[in-house]
Amino acid sequence: MLKRINHIGIAVKDVEKAMKQWREVFGLETPPPHIEPDMKICMVNLGGVLVELMEPIGSEGTLAKSMEKRGEGLHHICYEVEDIYKAVDTLIEQGVPVVNKEPREGAEGKIVFLHPKATNGVLTEIVQVRK
Repeated sequence: MLKRINHIGIAVKDVEKAMKQWREVFGLETPPPHIEPDMKICMVNLGGVLVELMEPIGSEGTLAKSMEKRGEGLHHICYEVEDIYKAVDTLIEQGVPVVNKEPREGAEGKIVFLHPKATNGVLTEIVQVRK
């Protein structure tokens, strides 16, 4: 079902500052951030795996609420799947609790989050990447 790691999400207070660190300290290219309704995101390519730097916008979104409890740091890991609808059906059949049963649009394509209690305490996202 899982094809590969698509990205690793890192919650940051200031995406511009984080981008500067990834450029200057690690020598990686940082594309301009793009804006989602409740966050600013920069996708840094690291050997074919993306590092998603995410800064909340406002205090009401899920990322802002997560950072309020946990602060900056690892937020989630995202695995790519071929068919998200089939993957969700299979996971639900196996009793895996999903946060959102209906796929929604995310930065890379259609996404669903799995509850951390099903994945050893790690918030897990699955994505069907846009073609």
